[in-house]
Amino acid sequence: MTAAHGLPPRFQPPLAIGLLLVALAGPAGAAPQPEARLDEIAAMAEQDNVRARTVLVQEGPKLIAGAPYAVRIHYLRLLRRVQADGGHFRDAFETNELIIGLAEAERDPLNLALASLARVLRLIETNDPAAALGQLETLGARYRDLGSLEFSATFDGLYGMAYSAVGQYDRALRHFLRALDMIKGHPDLWGPRPADIRLAMARMYVNARDPARALETLREIRASEQRLPPRTDAAVHFFEGRALVAQDEIEAALLAFRHALALAHAHELISLEANVLGNIANAHLKAGRYQEAEEAARAALEPARRSEDRISLQMAKANLGFAQFGQGRQREGLAHVDAVIAEMTKAGAMSTVGRMLAEKSQALEGAGRFREALATARERETVTQELALNDRNKAISALQEQFKARERAAQIDTLRKDNAVKDAELRHRGLVQTAASLGASLALFLCAGVLWLYRKSVLTRRRLAELNDELAYRSAHDPLTGLFNRRSFQDRMRSRTGEAAPRLGSADCFTLLDIDHFKRINDEYGHAAGDAVLVEVGKRLRAAMRESDMVLRWGGEEFLVYSQGVTQEQRPLLVQRILDAIAATPVVLEDGTALSVSATAGAVSLPFAHEGLDADTQEAAAQPDWEQAIALADRALYKGKEAGRNRGYIVAGLRRPEGALELDLVLPGAAA
Repeated sequence: MTAAHGLPPRFQPPLAIGLLLVALAGPAGAAPQPEARLDEIAAMAEQDNVRARTVLVQEGPKLIAGAPYAVRIHYLRLLRRVQADGGHFRDAFETNELIIGLAEAERDPLNLALASLARVLRLIETNDPAAALGQLETLGARYRDLGSLEFSATFDGLYGMAYSAVGQYDRALRHFLRALDMIKGHPDLWGPRPADIRLAMARMYVNARDPARALETLREIRASEQRLPPRTDAAVHFFEGRALVAQDEIEAALLAFRHALALAHAHELISLEANVLGNIANAHLKAGRYQEAEEAARAALEPARRSEDRISLQMAKANLGFAQFGQGRQREGLAHVDAVIAEMTKAGAMSTVGRMLAEKSQALEGAGRFREALATARERETVTQELALNDRNKAISALQEQFKARERAAQIDTLRKDNAVKDAELRHRGLVQTAASLGASLALFLCAGVLWLYRKSVLTRRRLAELNDELAYRSAHDPLTGLFNRRSFQDRMRSRTGEAAPRLGSADCFTLLDIDHFKRINDEYGHAAGDAVLVEVGKRLRAAMRESDMVLRWGGEEFLVYSQGVTQEQRPLLVQRILDAIAATPVVLEDGTALSVSATAGAVSLPFAHEGLDADTQEAAAQPDWEQAIALADRALYKGKEAGRNRGYIVAGLRRPEGALELDLVLPGAAA
């Protein structure tokens, strides 16, 4: 597995940062020369990150109380850097949000732009480079005329990291080199630091399987400074170890990793410490030293949990599993490996799942469990084919849309030119015939009038047909999300009896869902943000469902998914896939704000199985129609809201204990 840094999606701000809000709010007593003191702490942080972080938290309220905006923003930016360098990513992201709030209040576009770039870095480090590239495109257009060297260099550095993460190494290298050219000769520039750009390049070369160039880049970092800061020195040793592992120089790699581990531990660089230990475990696994690999993997668990680095934690658990498997504790090891594979599958990280399945297949084959190894290899092949098919389909769809758009534009342009030529010919003929005789001219005029009326009639009929098509589409689709609306669904239900019966053991599934806390989104961020959330949820539902499924906006913040041919075993998986599709990643608004969105769902199937009902109840509930089914789903949804939201309930049965009809509900994770 590849080491990477991650940021948790949700967190609570530490008490010390929360106290800063009070100091930021108004004057108290200005500290003497706060700018000079902040410069001293910045220099201190390069050699002793722990001490600098402690001093910043302790002296912060006094330094910024009553200070001008420039001092307060300087303090927060320094605090964010020190927290990030130490691997305290949750604290760093919270500080970045304080910077955004302060910059917005002061109408400071530069610091608002730089803090928005920090959000992009978070997307890259949490393995969402596609979203990062989209945000960079938006920010580049928004701040095109900012004129800041720091913004431009950071912007190119992040573009390089995002392209590197998606494997487009040629584009990544161009952006990295452009960033280095910009910051060359500007040692006073706050960021990005040249060593950070070169470290990102070294990681790119390792991932591109070019360890020799990675080692050359690391030597350039050492040659550029007489004394490297501990943070940079530790990172250089770490990537040196990864490059040496790629060259199968295991002992030399372990020596580099030990240097990095000593520096990371001494300076409390907890995220780096977790990554180093994870790569030490990888190196031992590659050398077949399973006991040493287990010790390193177990040691990586604690710093990974402390830094809340989800990727490092999964890496440690997977390495632990493979190490136990290699020592003959196969059941125990496979439990760890399968748990990580399940978690990564749920998160949608299918490329990582494919790599882990390959490692699992090799381990099973080495243990002589050939049948299981073959099954795992086939599972990996299926995952790989699905990934390739999805990528191909997306690429084909994009190319088709581009082609159709260009084709339509060319057709319109051709028609326009043809009409212009014909109009010119008619005018020319009219002039010639008018000069010949008044009678001929009059006849030509009448003919031209008839022709004009005919052409106008043709165009009118064509436009009327287009308007009818557009009217038919709008009558069947929601104007905001483009999903089907209630009318189209009702038409579908009226013809439902004529459709083919579902296969044996399957049924039609109706899943009704409601976006959680939608009113709060409208109240806090405005109705435009609410509309953006509705549109994005609609896109995610369409992407998650089959082509045969019908996804519609039921009304307001409610959606309905109608799926045919769903078996009892598939039903909970379907509901969970719908909930995961909505809550997997935050919805990013145009201003860069990331909103965590979830939904609550209720589901019911037709024909309905009335297990546990007496004869009277069976008769009363027999053959419910689709409207009754949706009413049952709505009751299940309401129970989900009462139970805390962000969950789904499936109606598994009906009962009438004391006269009132009640529902038997199950969660998607339980057996239906």
